[in-house]
Amino acid sequence: MAVKPVEYIKDSSTPGFAKAGDEKTITSNNANTIKKDADLGNTKDLDNFQSNFLENRVDYDTLDYSEEEMEKVGEQQIDTEGEDGESLEEKDQKGGAVAASVGASVGAAAAAAVAIITATTGAKSAAAIGKHIPGGMLAAGIVATVGAGVALACSFEGTFDPNLVERKNQTGSAPDNNSIIQQYIDTLSSDTGLMEEDMASYTALSEMQTNAQVETITELGALQAELQVYQSQGNSSKVAELKAQMEEIKKTSEEENKGPQEEMDGLKENIETYTGNNAEATGVKTSGDTVSEFLKQGDQMKNFANAAKIASQVGAAAMLLGVAAAAMRIGKDLAGIFTAMFAGVDGMMGVAANNFGKHADAEGAAASAGEEMAGNLATLQENIDGQAGYTESTSSSYSESDATATETIAENQEAANNANKGGVQGQGQGQKTTTKPEENQPGNQQGNVAA
Repeated sequence: MAVKPVEYIKDSSTPGFAKAGDEKTITSNNANTIKKDADLGNTKDLDNFQSNFLENRVDYDTLDYSEEEMEKVGEQQIDTEGEDGESLEEKDQKGGAVAASVGASVGAAAAAAVAIITATTGAKSAAAIGKHIPGGMLAAGIVATVGAGVALACSFEGTFDPNLVERKNQTGSAPDNNSIIQQYIDTLSSDTGLMEEDMASYTALSEMQTNAQVETITELGALQAELQVYQSQGNSSKVAELKAQMEEIKKTSEEENKGPQEEMDGLKENIETYTGNNAEATGVKTSGDTVSEFLKQGDQMKNFANAAKIASQVGAAAMLLGVAAAAMRIGKDLAGIFTAMFAGVDGMMGVAANNFGKHADAEGAAASAGEEMAGNLATLQENIDGQAGYTESTSSSYSESDATATETIAENQEAANNANKGGVQGQGQGQKTTTKPEENQPGNQQGNVAA
């Protein structure tokens, strides 16, 4: 079965490789490019076959991300788009105004129904009754019917809050997103512990390497002093022997220093890993904040829903008065017939109140999920800041160790050079030793140089 080409939904991060809408077949030559684009969210989600095929061809030794790219990789870990592809930030800007308008409409409709029903059913004098009934009762019925219709229509899920379905989806995804956030918290926390170990290892390696080089400088300095003695005697055979010995010491020193130096270089390279982890976590924080804020908007929506619920309940209660009034007047006059419609609209208001109550619960659950996520994101930010501080101090520690090592080695080299300077100057002036050959041994350096 052939692996499907990768579909691009955004332009590739590599200029000229692919544009949105292009399809690219995975090969060993382009695997790294496609891998990076997939991580950055430039491609359609890979299926299992594409993912496995790609992983087997990626060369991670040459796959490189900038800090900006790592942050973008982090942003892709938490989805900030609704099922319709619209950003959650854009959805929030629209939803609040709609819910507020709905709440106001329901409240106005219910209030109007209450006012008219109260006026028509509360008249006590015969004159008032004759004045308001049956015309007043009919008007009350019409207003109540309209009010109930408005309340019921506004109580439908998509009408009250266009984002409610998505808010429910995000509430359901919150545990998975919190798990992702926790993984990054754990990674950054682990990084700080690893950097403690790295700094201790680097310091020990630097000291070991510095001591080894100082020993080499001392050893070479002693041989150089001996070499100058034989040079002053014109003993070319001994001079050649000492030079060969010195070259062997230098070669051995270089080979022995390779291992520690490679370890130290590796520890320095870890800084890039820690920096990348921090950038990626920052991207997760950015996306997480978007989702958290979207969910927390449910608190305001809950208030609107509860207000509409109460308005509907008040309207329903007022309509019960109308129903009672209608029951008493049926058979007596036309007012009872006109007000009988209260029985139907009362039920509509009751359904609306029930719907708004359910919406309030769902919005409240979303708000709670948003607050919980916000708490986790706050912890993540603390770890981002803490890990960044550790990274900076670790890098500074390496620089300080390097500077100390360089200074120590330079001081010892200078001391060795100064110790042999007299002999070198004497040789350069054509001076010869006046001591006997048997006295020209390494332990008698001062007597081997002509005064």
